[in-house]
Parts: sequence; structure tokens; C-alpha cells
Amino acid sequence: MNIRLFFTPAGIGDEQINGRTAVVIDILRATTVAAVALDNGAREIIPAANLGDATSIREKLDRSTVQLGGEREGRKVEGFDLGNSPFEYDREAVENKTVILATTNGSAAILKGGEAKHCLSCAFVNLTATLDKILKIGNDVSIICAGNKGGFSLEDALCGGMLVDKLLAADNAVELDNDAAFVAQGLYHKHRENLEDALHKSDHGKYLDNLGFAKDITFCAQEDHLTICPVWQSGRLTLQE
Repeated sequence: MNIRLFFTPAGIGDEQINGRTAVVIDILRATTVAAVALDNGAREIIPAANLGDATSIREKLDRSTVQLGGEREGRKVEGFDLGNSPFEYDREAVENKTVILATTNGSAAILKGGEAKHCLSCAFVNLTATLDKILKIGNDVSIICAGNKGGFSLEDALCGGMLVDKLLAADNAVELDNDAAFVAQGLYHKHRENLEDALHKSDHGKYLDNLGFAKDITFCAQEDHLTICPVWQSGRLTLQE
């Protein structure tokens, strides 16, 4: 099994993901939200590339079964049911619902990952569940960090580095296939004793702190809070194989 890691989805060509398992990471906060929503009984998560696509998808579905969620600049979008805080996606809000999710960075990364043979959604909160799924599938892996507005994000790189580190520990046949995978593992080693502090100090973490979402960052830094792994199936994330 060889592992590639990409700090952003930009420039990822078909040859980088064809026949592989894509693992998408957007710690603050889309892939954390996806795991929380599905764990709380949501039927599926449909990522939308932009706000217009999100509302168009909602119009095609039974409104009583849909929750429209997402953010721009970290804030809930006017007219949407939910924002992008994991605390909004509790059982009362999402059980038996389809969640349409339009976020600044995460949705596009998930859609890119969906072009691979397999696609999984990973965060700190469900990292071991994702690791187990990767090992079960057994394919080569492309880890796609959502990044921040087309650029590098520390929090996604740290989670990618943790995943790289655990894959290497779990399977002697794992090989790192690009420089970014080595760099991410090194970043994780540097910060692994206090991941929450690193998230608060990251660019996007500081931005969310200023918006009043410090509790979200603390939640998103929890390792293995959940035991589920969202899987891409026919244009949506679900728990169904």
C-alpha cells in the first residue's frame, strides 16, 4: 500500500486518485460535522460545491426530510437550517434526515475525493474508524486535505500526518509516495502532545476563536470520539457499505 498526501485539492489530477482510496480531511469543520451528523442518525450527507447547488438539491427533495447546512466565512448562511458547528448536528436536528452540506473548503474536497475508487471522510474524531476502513479496503491511498481557501491548513495536515503515522505502524508494507506525506507526519510528531493547542493556534482556528467557536475547536481536536467512518456512495456520504 502506498500513501500520497495533498495539502489542498487544487491540481489533483485523475492519475493521483484513479483506482485508489481517497481520504478527505477538513477538521474545521466539514468532515467533523459529517461524522457527527451520521453518528446522530442522519441518513446521508450530500456535499454541494456552492450555495446555489445546495438550494437546487434541496428543491428536488421532500423539504420535510432535508436539513440544509453550511457556512461562508465561518458563519451560517442566511436561510440555511444549520451552520457548520458540530454542536448543531445533534440527534434532534438530523435524525432520519438528508443533510445537504455547503462549506467553503470541505464540500469541494469531498466531491474531489468522490472521483476515486473509494472515498472516506476523516477527522480526528473518527480517525481510528477511518484507519480500520482503509486497512480493510487495502487499496493505495490518497489523503486529500481540504486546506483553507486554496492554501495550506495546519489542522488538516496534522490529521493527515496522524493518519500516515498510524498506517505506517499498522502495516509494514505501507510506503510513503510523496514528500507531503513525510512533511505531514513530521508536523504531527511535533504537535502530537497537544493537538488542541495547535488547532487553536492555526490560522483558521484563530479565526473561528474570534467568531466565538472556541468550543468547536476543542471538540474537533478530540481523537476517536466516534467509532464510525462516512463512506462515499453515489454522490453522498453514508454509513452504508
